[in-house]
Amino acid sequence: MATVKTVLICCKLPHGLILDHPLDVSKKVELAGLNKAIIIGADCATTPVDGEFWETWKTVHKDHPAIKSGAIFEARTTEEVKAKAKELKEEKTGFEAMPQEAMGVKVADTKE
Repeated sequence: MATVKTVLICCKLPHGLILDHPLDVSKKVELAGLNKAIIIGADCATTPVDGEFWETWKTVHKDHPAIKSGAIFEARTTEEVKAKAKELKEEKTGFEAMPQEAMGVKVADTKE
């Protein structure tokens, strides 16, 4: 199987994630988190990653909680990003924003 040159890695975590190459720790990839997403209200942020790096990392870390939960996932095209993000939208990462009411914050009524 030929390795794809570049793959889009999607991240639903607000802070992103740093991936160390399993065979060469001097190689790292920083996945953009939702706080760096270009589109406000996006379901995930995307980072282009070398396909060989990703395949090696994914093979070694196949049981990583972020992969198993869908917090990070791969896509080949922007259309695939949208489809997978929609499919995984309800999967929780544990880093979702809490409702303000749950934190004791009273939301001001702006309707007059």
